[in-house]
Amino acid sequence: MVRKTLLAAAAAALVAPSLRAGDPTSTVFATPLPPGPGNATVPGSTLNAPVINYAGTKHGRSIFDFTPAGTDSETITTKDPARYLSGQGSCIYPPEQIGWFSAEYLYWATQGPAIPPLVTSGPASLGAGLAGIVGQPNTQDLLGGQRGLNGLRPGVRLTLGAFIDDNHDWALSHQIISLGSRSERLVGGSDGTNVVNLPQFAAVGGQPVQTPLYVGFPGLSSGTVTASAQTSFFSGDTHLRRVFQANGIRLDLLAGYRFLTVGDSIADSFDIVSNAPTSPRLMGNDSVRTRNYFHGGEVGFNAQGRTGQFTYEMQATIALGVTASDLDQQQTRSTFVGGAGGPVIQTAGHNQTDYFSVVPQVGFKLGWQPWQHVRFTAGYDFLYWSKVRRAEELYGPGPVLRDTTTDFWAQGFSIGAEVRY
Repeated sequence: MVRKTLLAAAAAALVAPSLRAGDPTSTVFATPLPPGPGNATVPGSTLNAPVINYAGTKHGRSIFDFTPAGTDSETITTKDPARYLSGQGSCIYPPEQIGWFSAEYLYWATQGPAIPPLVTSGPASLGAGLAGIVGQPNTQDLLGGQRGLNGLRPGVRLTLGAFIDDNHDWALSHQIISLGSRSERLVGGSDGTNVVNLPQFAAVGGQPVQTPLYVGFPGLSSGTVTASAQTSFFSGDTHLRRVFQANGIRLDLLAGYRFLTVGDSIADSFDIVSNAPTSPRLMGNDSVRTRNYFHGGEVGFNAQGRTGQFTYEMQATIALGVTASDLDQQQTRSTFVGGAGGPVIQTAGHNQTDYFSVVPQVGFKLGWQPWQHVRFTAGYDFLYWSKVRRAEELYGPGPVLRDTTTDFWAQGFSIGAEVRY
């Protein structure tokens, strides 16, 4: 065994200079050791020394078929076989491969906001002013009243990377993550036989006082109502990578730019007809919309390993930057009496504020690589984002919004395929 190791190292040392020069002088630079004392062939025709065959030229450079010692079939076509000789093994990305592209199907969930009660009901026997009031033990929330929009939903992640030097020491990569929007929606009303309430709040003496707005109440009113809450998420990043790889292990040190956005909206609209003799009609809508945009610098690492056809990968990053949070609010009320239009009351507002935010992310993947240029993966990721504003948590049924921020997370599973070119 010692003799075989020394002879293999000697063969590597002899061929390395000519390989580095890129001027092949023979077809075979190193061959399996000949039979002889101490040089018995390992069962299965495993090579005792690397085999390097000149394979012509590609893009003006000599290329070689390299088979490492200790294997019988793992041949690599490469422009620079000398880099393999010391390790006697293969790299995750051989030099002739210049980049990679992957497409993944995501099944992720995001941190759901606390949705306030948008539409409620309750027993009419409590009387107008108490039936359907938030906080009453017999009040039923028809939409809202709990945390929502946090179920798993589909998405996609696309990654494109390429080496920017011949030695595969540096690379650039770009990635986007997009999740389909998720929403909760209610379309309903009352024919005047049941209670349907839109909880409203008015400021009295500086304190919020709840005042019901009955879309339907027996003997008082009937009407229709539509209410909804929605959320969406998108992420993108660009990284410069310092790459280290040998013997089936690759480590990338990452530095770059990270962008995130999460958008939320909450809205209701109503059309109420009173049972009063003049049948006054009240129409209106309320809406609050937020958009949070994160911009920051990001550092981290990506580590990949390979055992036969199976790969394992871990990536961890952290981004520091600013979240720019936009808020839009609108409220409209219009009345009609005897078919004639009355006053229209409309309020609208917009503000933007910035927060310092931290965004760490960690992910794990297992892969199967049946061919040199194709890999299939399955994994899990978790992302955290501090300091965002969610429309649902700011919403107060009335002219005054809450002033609050919350944390946000996204996590879930992925399956995909990667092509190395």
